[in-house]
Amino acid sequence: MPLSSSPTRTPPARSPWADAPALTVVLVVAALTLVIVPVAQMLGPGAGSQHGLEPFMELVAVLLGLLVVSVSLHTLDPSEQARANVLVAGFGVAAVCNFLHGVLAHSTPVHMPSGTAHISLWLSSWARVVEVVTLLLTAARLAMPGPAKVWLAASGVVALLLVGSAMGPLPGWFAAAAGGSLRQYLAFVLVVALGVAAVWLHRNPGRRERVFAWAAVAFLGGELVVGLMGGHSSIGGPLAHGLRVLAYALLYQAVFDAGIRAPFARVQEAERRLRESEGRLSLLGRNLPHSVLFQVVRELDGSSHFVHMGDAIERLNGVTVQEVMADFRVLYRQVLPEDIDRLRQAERQSFLTMTSMEAVFRVRRTDGQIRWMHLSSSPRLLDDGRVLWDGVQTDITAHRLAEEAAHAHEALMANMLRQVPGGVARLDRDLRVLYVNAQQASWLYRKPEELQDRLLQEVIPADVFVRMQPHFAKAFAGETAVFENRMDGPDGLQVRHTTIAPESVTEQGVPAVVLFAYDLTGLKRVEAELADQKAHLARVVNAMPDMVFLKDASGVYLSVNPVFERFAGRSERQIVGCNDFDLVAPAEAERFRKYDQRAMQAWQPLVYEETLTFAEDGYRGQFETIKTPIRDLTGRVTGVLGVCRDITDRKRAEQEIERLAFFDALTGLPNRRLLLDRLQRSIAACQRTKNLGALLFIDLDNFKDLN
Repeated sequence: MPLSSSPTRTPPARSPWADAPALTVVLVVAALTLVIVPVAQMLGPGAGSQHGLEPFMELVAVLLGLLVVSVSLHTLDPSEQARANVLVAGFGVAAVCNFLHGVLAHSTPVHMPSGTAHISLWLSSWARVVEVVTLLLTAARLAMPGPAKVWLAASGVVALLLVGSAMGPLPGWFAAAAGGSLRQYLAFVLVVALGVAAVWLHRNPGRRERVFAWAAVAFLGGELVVGLMGGHSSIGGPLAHGLRVLAYALLYQAVFDAGIRAPFARVQEAERRLRESEGRLSLLGRNLPHSVLFQVVRELDGSSHFVHMGDAIERLNGVTVQEVMADFRVLYRQVLPEDIDRLRQAERQSFLTMTSMEAVFRVRRTDGQIRWMHLSSSPRLLDDGRVLWDGVQTDITAHRLAEEAAHAHEALMANMLRQVPGGVARLDRDLRVLYVNAQQASWLYRKPEELQDRLLQEVIPADVFVRMQPHFAKAFAGETAVFENRMDGPDGLQVRHTTIAPESVTEQGVPAVVLFAYDLTGLKRVEAELADQKAHLARVVNAMPDMVFLKDASGVYLSVNPVFERFAGRSERQIVGCNDFDLVAPAEAERFRKYDQRAMQAWQPLVYEETLTFAEDGYRGQFETIKTPIRDLTGRVTGVLGVCRDITDRKRAEQEIERLAFFDALTGLPNRRLLLDRLQRSIAACQRTKNLGALLFIDLDNFKDLN
């Protein structure tokens, strides 16, 4: 009986950019750029030279260059090592020059020391030249035979020579010449050479050469940006460095594909074929012990008998081959009465339609065991009119027991999932619903049985399905997708935190995914209300005529209002993240910090008066300051809230009231009220100290004339 195996399923072709390292590098650099820019701003003026965007870009380019050298140094394809040695030698020298250039160019926060700029320019120019030469040699398909480590050592020697030349007068001469027309000539030569290399590489066969061509175009773009916009402008500098990072990322993509991915893919393909062959052999060896081959003939008079029966029938049914061949009905007598009619109906249907027969039934062996059997046979018409079935009977008892256990487990899991407070669903590769719990079904305003075996696009709105498709694609690629799903319902917008995870990852891919979601609608509404309250509070604080500020426990400003911005002479963005020592004189900052600590140690607001001078317009006045400690739910002090109110006019009014009360308005001399006040104070002092006092009256003649 010939064996037939199902054709091997070839995995779907993947896009060459589906898992491109270059794309990953660019995305990671872009994400880190968004972090580095505000961090450099927080570090204060001058930090950009050491911790800004351009130093980061240069460092990334150097690291990518080292990755290109490392991958080229250890390529998995020995036949490509000679060509990879060109990259080892060229980009090894370029990486050293670029690294030293970056170190020298950003050695100080503001300006480079004298002479360092010349060396930096000298090394940077050599790095650009070496990069262009390496690309041209690659386009010419030049091979450098020999061990890769020898060429790496050679690149190190060349790099040392260039560094040694930087110690002499050449960098100063080059910088002076570059200040004239030499820099333009060099840039023009490099642009032309890069253009030639890009065209040359693109015309060469092979995907690696095309990626190298795009890298040359990226290098060319960087040279053009430097030439047109300047290498130190706010836009030209980051853009030029970004193009260099893109160029090195493409170079890494090319050498990774040629040196690692392609050889590894060939190894994987060979291993896959080997595993398939082993699987077929293993399958054959596993099935035969539980199966028996047979042939049965139906005579012209309607009687049937076996013409062949395998020896395995004794192991499966407990009867010998001789017993079966002598009496056809021996096996039928073992079939349980509940299954015999179904078996005979399948035989009759196969005979009438001349189609293959499939049947599952139970038999009682001679030792009393009940076993599940699967019968498969195909009829063919003999020359004399008889019909012969070639078939195989397989003991599937273990499989049936496993199915029953699996069904019981699925029933248990389904019962558990019904109690989960979130929505749960299981979908196959066609996005057909295999399982859904009551919560998920209720969100779709359906019952679980109404969603069973339905396509997802049939039960959710089209726009929601389009938004969810990329997440399903990610999950079927073997990754977990997490996102917020928004749907319009009768009760308004519904927001749910959704996770789509692959059920399992096999060689054939992901057969199904599991979707879990929990409702965020209430939380989102609370967040929106909190945001509105926060915005309202911010508007109220900003509208107050008093200075308002918030500090953390260490004295760092977290928020200020516009009046405080006038006092500090800076915008809120420049103030937040600073402390008082960054904004005012040390003595005044120490005083502010002392009152902050007193306020945080108290359990009630600290109120005191102080004289403050505004940095913006020089206004100086008396202020009443209230500092209130901020505590968390555990009572721990997390900061201090300060409000400073201008009481200058009130102080002046108090002084004027006191002057009018105790001094004559016309002459400015003390009046009777001041006399009585001072006399009362003196009497109280004498009583307290047990001392004596005296009152002296002087009669002034003609005082009215003096008055």
